[in-house]
Amino acid sequence: MELTDCEEISIRGDRHRLRQLLLNLADNAVKYNVTQGGVIMSLLKSGGVAQFTMVNTGAGIPPEILPRVFDRFFRGDPAHESTVDGCGLGLSIAQWIVSAHTGTIQINSVPSKLTTVTLRLPLAAAATPA
Repeated sequence: MELTDCEEISIRGDRHRLRQLLLNLADNAVKYNVTQGGVIMSLLKSGGVAQFTMVNTGAGIPPEILPRVFDRFFRGDPAHESTVDGCGLGLSIAQWIVSAHTGTIQINSVPSKLTTVTLRLPLAAAATPA
């Protein structure tokens, strides 16, 4: 895993759920990667939001199933069902956590190359001096 950019950012939220969110995404990035593959992360400020990006070099997600990846219990590749642990809830939980924090989550994938997950969460309001 590699962290390319990491700006100091504050957001308001449930730290336990946000931790769960990041762990779910990291788990998927590793689980669905290729041998000797990579995972690259970054955290930047972008237009009033914190933007977290995680990219992996796995097999990718075919375009026809990409719209279903956030569905509960959906497991995209039947070939992995016996070799990859999971029950198809990780991304649906991730989407719920992001929505509860008034953010967005988006997944883009190029099969056999890269899958990119982008989270956008509102920045915490800066404290004003008294």
